[in-house]
This record gives sequence, structure tokens and C-alpha cells, in this order.
Amino acid sequence: MKKPMIEAVRDFILRFPELKNGALLVDCLGSKPVEYTVDTVPCDPVYTRYVDGDCMKQFLFIFASREYFSENVNQAIANLAFYEHFEDWIWDKNSSGELPDLGSGRSPVSVEVLTGGYAFSEEGNTARYQIQLRLLYEEE
Repeated sequence: MKKPMIEAVRDFILRFPELKNGALLVDCLGSKPVEYTVDTVPCDPVYTRYVDGDCMKQFLFIFASREYFSENVNQAIANLAFYEHFEDWIWDKNSSGELPDLGSGRSPVSVEVLTGGYAFSEEGNTARYQIQLRLLYEEE
């Protein structure tokens, strides 16, 4: 049975060892730090169509968090370092072939980082930081 893509991605990200004591939500980010979300991004699901009619598909998503935010440079460095470590973890998982479990009928090819982590928006003493990624997969 096929697993919902967002569920597969969420389960994969839950393996990231640096997640703090926060919740990993879906398409919803709370207002208090530290929380995380995996958000879907609209896109054409077909990444590449082959001559024989088969295709490579894509699933775009954002991993985001609500973090403490201030003019304190050490806080900003810590927030961005978290995302740098996340990028490194994604790279390691790709290199070792430890990709999301998509269930039957789908085979993951790679998880790619499309943007580095950055502060997307701020509200008082918190900010939403995020990074955009793409899961490439083949489907029978």
C-alpha cells in the first residue's frame, strides 16, 4: 500500500537527531518556540518524463521551525547552524541510501536541498526559519 507522501517525509525527518523537544506538525506551525512543521509545496508532480512513458516524480516540501529570535548574534548563529546540520544530515542520508519509506509501488531516488535555511518571517521574539527540499521518486 502506498504511504501518503507527507507522512513518509514526516517519518523521515523525525529521524533527525537534533530535533529539540518540540512537535513535528504538518502544514501548521505554532506560535511558540520550539516547534517544527513539514509543509507541502504545490508543484507539477512530474519531474522528468521518459520516452517510454515512465517518469520520475517529485514531492516538494518545506521543513520549518519556530525559533527564539533577537538581535543577539549568537542566537541567530545557533538557529542557522541547526539548519546547516540538517543539510549535512540530508546529504549523509542520501549518500548512505537511507531515504524515506514510501510504501509499495514507489521507490525513493533522493532528497535534495533546494534552499539553505533562512529566517522567513519574524513575530516579536520568535521567527519562522525554513529550508525547502525535494524528494525524487519513481512510481510503478
